[in-house]
Amino acid sequence: MAVPASTGSLEQDRANAERWIRRFGSTVDPDDGASVVPGEHSQIVRPAQEAADATHVLYIHGGGMVYYSPAIFQPFLRSLANTLHSPVEAFDYLKAPEHTVEQSLEQLGRHVAARCRSLAGRQLTIAGDSVGGLFALYLALRVLPGVFSRIVLIYPVLDLRTERASYRTFGAGHFLDSTAMRLFTSILAPFFAERAFDPFALSPGELTRMPACAIVTAGCDVLRDEGIAWVQHLAERSVPVRHQHFPDLPHDFCLYAGKLASARSAVDQIARTAFHPGQTPAPAAVGRVAEPESPASVPADRAGT
Repeated sequence: MAVPASTGSLEQDRANAERWIRRFGSTVDPDDGASVVPGEHSQIVRPAQEAADATHVLYIHGGGMVYYSPAIFQPFLRSLANTLHSPVEAFDYLKAPEHTVEQSLEQLGRHVAARCRSLAGRQLTIAGDSVGGLFALYLALRVLPGVFSRIVLIYPVLDLRTERASYRTFGAGHFLDSTAMRLFTSILAPFFAERAFDPFALSPGELTRMPACAIVTAGCDVLRDEGIAWVQHLAERSVPVRHQHFPDLPHDFCLYAGKLASARSAVDQIARTAFHPGQTPAPAAVGRVAEPESPASVPADRAGT
């Protein structure tokens, strides 16, 4: 499988990317019993059977902040919801280059915060893949600290400054190539640098506020090494983290679970392991949610406060 080359038109590239996934990736199983409730800013996937004490999962999709929408992730999210017996709500956000990271995260933060307030008293899990993982981590630590009982990061973007060996080893032919990732990094890095938000340099206060954390890494992925390095980084600081590694799978494998048996098995393992608490969630994770602070208003010298 090889990802088609760029056409030179971003609009056409976006359409081609979604057609590619629909053709070679997952398709919705009409008999899975799940249902989708569309909203103005999100889609809620409800499982065929919902557990009485189920967490509510708030999901932020990947795509470099340039590609994709919740709709293309629906087969994966339906599988996740049915396995967890929990609703999974996928949020869309403004895309680059039409919008800045500041505009996107400011709007996304408002929408996620409003949803969390409406779910006061319920256990909340925030999750995301690729750049959605970075966004989820930022929201959990800077915008809505103390709100989530759990955070799940699937092959996340974590280091916008360093290219490790996996950039060279898996830089082409594994869905996310190093050239595309450098483009995404050029869009993302200035925003996070201005706010001194670096997952590898979190303050003691931010590490203390980290929700129960699970991270998934893929073995054939330019982002592999930074994910593994971050797990070690947290371990050295005595921050508990649950790590699942799938050595033979590429970036974005969750989108291909409908056609690849290995990806389907991995998605099932993620749902049964990463999203289940390994410890009792902190009491602070349940309760009222304040209005989020605008990302633009958080100066660098307030990192970790």
